Amino acid sequence: MKENRRYTRFLIEGMEVQCRMFFTTEVTILNMSFGGAALSLNKRLNMGQKYTLNIESENHTMSLEGVVVWEKMTDFKKEVRGKKLPIYEVGMRFDEVLTVKGADLLNFMCENMSDKAIKTRVQGLRVNIIPPERTVILDDRDSYSVKMIGLGGMLIESKEKLDIDERFSMEMSFPEDMTPINFVGRTAYCLEIPGKTPQCYDTGIEFIKMNEKDRERLKEFIDILQTF
Repeated sequence: MKENRRYTRFLIEGMEVQCRMFFTTEVTILNMSFGGAALSLNKRLNMGQKYTLNIESENHTMSLEGVVVWEKMTDFKKEVRGKKLPIYEVGMRFDEVLTVKGADLLNFMCENMSDKAIKTRVQGLRVNIIPPERTVILDDRDSYSVKMIGLGGMLIESKEKLDIDERFSMEMSFPEDMTPINFVGRTAYCLEIPGKTPQCYDTGIEFIKMNEKDRERLKEFIDILQTF
């Protein structure tokens, strides 16, 4: 593959430079109880995996961690370009609801019950919710090793095939540096690594948004690499 890069990339495999990806997916709350919720979304979630549900309404903003306990495909949604996307319903069991977050959740449910005749606060009660202003699932992927890096981007080894031009929030940490660099990355290419089991991909990430402070820290790290 012929590539024209503005910046030189340096081989850093084995230097323990790690990055993380954060994906957000809009969801609809179908119903909710004190112990969990049923959600609808156009992305498949992994059974048994932990996700964060972020809810933003007029009076509440809260984050609830939970585990996916069931999932099923229910319908297809047609995009503008004519492509059909599957719609999934998932059941999420909340963690740590018997805390301050639990009280927040109860207050949110009581204030947003679509059936105002229901006033009791019963842990097992499952109610329909007036749609909040915004509800998203945060998918915090595993750490990925950075193999090469430059001022314009990096090469990582990923466990899944990422779509070209997909953009997502990321963070990267350097050895002995507790504060990660935050940025928005774009998938430039994603190529399967031959003969590797389980299947892995060499994935090129372009840095498309990074604040000046973090960019300066990245430059300092690369300046050190240039002295080797």
